Amino acid sequence: ALSLDAFTAVLARKPVLTWLANSAIVTVGATFISLVISTLAGYSLSRFKSRAQQGAGFALLVSKMLPSSLIVIPFFIGFSTFGLIDSRWGLIVANAAVGVPFATWLMKGFFDGIPREIELAAMLDGCSGMQAVWYVVLPLSKPGLAACGIYLAIVTWSDFVFARTLVTSPDLWVLTVGMQSFLGEYLVDWSSLMAVGSLSLAPVFVLFLLLEPFLVSGMTQGAVAN
Repeated sequence: ALSLDAFTAVLARKPVLTWLANSAIVTVGATFISLVISTLAGYSLSRFKSRAQQGAGFALLVSKMLPSSLIVIPFFIGFSTFGLIDSRWGLIVANAAVGVPFATWLMKGFFDGIPREIELAAMLDGCSGMQAVWYVVLPLSKPGLAACGIYLAIVTWSDFVFARTLVTSPDLWVLTVGMQSFLGEYLVDWSSLMAVGSLSLAPVFVLFLLLEPFLVSGMTQGAVAN
């Protein structure tokens, strides 16, 4: 028979709700920052063609090839200088920085699929360049924005390397780090681990179900070269 004893037991013994809140704060913050930066950068790469643009695009691709385990040490050194170690802001900035390269290329591909003539028509009707982007391009980009947002949220939510390295205080742990506390040297608390693991998957599962049409449309259109 189904039993919720494992959930009630782990919620009573461990600050799972605190871990959940920390994960949510970091995920929302990093996703928002990454989405804003990648949208601006993706639009710039799509609309303004130059050698500098090509160099910036290549640099983004190279940075995406670097694994988190390789760049976490430079992050740690830099964050130590600016006092961002052992803080939610440090995790937010680190995850935002890691998510920007791929999200930028995804948004660039999506903006490439929006004809430039639509913006020109809006400007002929009296819109400024910024107004054309805000009132015309961004509304047409909602599927791409949703796809980017989901990708960034999932990557940040599941992060372990930065969360384990940049944060030491237990009250700032996120779910992925909290789950590691159930892994002992000689014993694994499987029931608690599986219970918290189920809780960690639930928000991602619900988010995907709600926004799945946008995700499929955005990923498909953003990947097509025109």
